[in-house]
Amino acid sequence: FVSSCQIARSTIQIIIVSIMMGETSWMFCLFYIVFATGFLFQFQDFQNLGLSPENLLTNVFQLDLGSEQLQFLEFHLRKSCGALLLQTFLPIGFLVGFSYFHVHVDQQYPSIYAFWESNLPFQVSLALFLGLWLLVWVVAQYWTLNHFEHHPYVTKLKLYAQNGDWKSVMSDINTEFRRIDKFTICTNPIERVVVTDNWVIYLGAVPWKFHLAHQSDVTLSLIQSEHHNISTEGQTGGTQFLRIQVQNGKPNCESFSFRLNSVEYQNLQDKLTRQIQNIQNIQIFKTVSDRFVEVFKEAVAQNPKAPAEEELEACIGCMATEANVKLIRRCDTIDQENENTSCVNCYCRPMWCLNCLGKWFASRQNQQQPETWLGSKCPCPTCRSKFCVLDVALIES
Repeated sequence: FVSSCQIARSTIQIIIVSIMMGETSWMFCLFYIVFATGFLFQFQDFQNLGLSPENLLTNVFQLDLGSEQLQFLEFHLRKSCGALLLQTFLPIGFLVGFSYFHVHVDQQYPSIYAFWESNLPFQVSLALFLGLWLLVWVVAQYWTLNHFEHHPYVTKLKLYAQNGDWKSVMSDINTEFRRIDKFTICTNPIERVVVTDNWVIYLGAVPWKFHLAHQSDVTLSLIQSEHHNISTEGQTGGTQFLRIQVQNGKPNCESFSFRLNSVEYQNLQDKLTRQIQNIQNIQIFKTVSDRFVEVFKEAVAQNPKAPAEEELEACIGCMATEANVKLIRRCDTIDQENENTSCVNCYCRPMWCLNCLGKWFASRQNQQQPETWLGSKCPCPTCRSKFCVLDVALIES
């Protein structure tokens, strides 16, 4: 947060200095970089302002992209060509805009012609980017020939076509996409994964970053986990992201991977016909309570153990494992203002396992302040005696 404030302060200072010096063209550079970055990566603010490829193509250039819900693949075939042309035009827009501000606003040159005549690097750059844009335009026109016969998306569809009829494959995918039970994962603002009854479809930011796999041909594996203390979606206690590898067993079909939030993992598994393999035994945290339980276990493991004085029974919380914890007061802190909040001795026999006790501990805390849970207290689930993490002891086997 401090670094962001410093960057913002430095940016404002640069803008103020540029305005005072009359160098509006350099301020244009700053804003154009922000615009180009936001447009390419489709930040949420840019989407809300309507600065998305599909919105510009539909409302500004009056192109008919069709309906994504009714014609899923046709919509993305048209959108991919138009979006690529818009993205390739960004450098040309920068050169033209900079020359305009440098000449007419800063008045550094008498005319646009004089500016371009005296700046050879700008001439070369403009020629290269114009050539690149014309090349992309020719390629996009080639892709659209014969109803997108040569489009990279269609090339992937042909791998699943019988007797070369790729349009029947496209029709099947469109039909499944229209169903309300499809599962869509927005891996980031410009990429997403769509899982239908029979297909796993990966849509990237560029036309060649498109992957298609039939569920009968793939093997899915959980290969990586990322933990972040701050969640952009407002999840309490941070978030966990999982990376799923989709290994395609069909010849000539590429494998791919994607990232999703751990809270969506079970929904993805329910939509798939095959089990996601977790060879690395990665712990999947669906809620903040699940993440806390792991920290709770690590903290209790550092406490002194308690001897087994009687035969242990099954945990009354889950009835699946043996009761393995006992509450022994080791916390010597006393609240002088309110003795009811201090830890007290617990005389209950072992009745709970560590996992269930951790879940109980988490459920009795302030759900809006998970950062305070580990240092808080909790009533015993049996006798309601107050205890803290220091009072929990594993029973020696």
